[in-house]
Amino acid sequence: MGISPCLESARSTSALFSRVSRNAERVIMPINERALRKQDVSPAFYCVHDITGGALSEFAQLASHLDRTTRFFGIQAPASLMPDPDFAGSIKAIAAHYAEVLQEFQPEGPLFLGGFCAGAIIALEIAQRLQASRRNIALLVAIDAVPENTCAELRPWHPHYVLSLMRNVPGWFKHGGLIREKDSHSLPRRCWNNVIAIGKAVLGRQHNQSLHGGYSIAGLMNLARYSPVQRQFINRLYSACFDYAPKPYSGNVVVYEANVKPLFHLPQLASRWHGFAPQAEVVAITGTHLSMMRDPYVDQMARDLQQRIAVLTSEQPRRAN
Repeated sequence: MGISPCLESARSTSALFSRVSRNAERVIMPINERALRKQDVSPAFYCVHDITGGALSEFAQLASHLDRTTRFFGIQAPASLMPDPDFAGSIKAIAAHYAEVLQEFQPEGPLFLGGFCAGAIIALEIAQRLQASRRNIALLVAIDAVPENTCAELRPWHPHYVLSLMRNVPGWFKHGGLIREKDSHSLPRRCWNNVIAIGKAVLGRQHNQSLHGGYSIAGLMNLARYSPVQRQFINRLYSACFDYAPKPYSGNVVVYEANVKPLFHLPQLASRWHGFAPQAEVVAITGTHLSMMRDPYVDQMARDLQQRIAVLTSEQPRRAN
């Protein structure tokens, strides 16, 4: 029995990632084989890291699906800058650094830019900055994330919010296979941490923070596997995401939203994005926040993104004339 082209591509991308991920100082990293071809003129897609600053492995399977048509580059936080409190002290500061590096890496031509988790918020600010300098941001891609400070969402005590949370519960049972085994083992612990944290926020024990932002990120992910420096970076970036207030954005936007939401929080991606980017198109992807980035569910996102990039690339010559 032969090996499918998709499986071969996935293995090739995984091998590539294992080689290039050792270089922790480079900001822009090739994540698929096509991105290594210096003479390749196919469209390039740049995707900003998640809350950890360097987990580009989450992009490997999406990159492998795009390898036939698109060069895929990940944007990561350089290890030497992680200890700097100013680097991730605000979304604007970290985006300014990445925008400068990206401008130098690709000084001309349309940009396809995106991000996963916190990276989507950073990518938005990068797009704002580059647009202000007259760069063409052909497409902004937000993968299951949105800025918090949009004033366009329902409050947690709103009846429709509570009803939506209740409707979300069956999805966790229906799509139980989407959750990794290690995630399912830690689910009771995370649920209990979140219940305690939400209770503290309601009782006013954590001041000047939102209900969702009031509890520690330790209730959402296990920080023990990261170094002390990276843990500090993660916490700074997490706080920066809640401090960031987006400005109106007029460019093309596609938002990929996991159709299985967190148990204790509704991201409300559509209403929040439409609050400052009413033209944004929200596309539901089967899976949870993590499983939507893995096979077989990531294929749905890859096919949609590939088609959008192809259409926008074909439109560029007409716009230039």
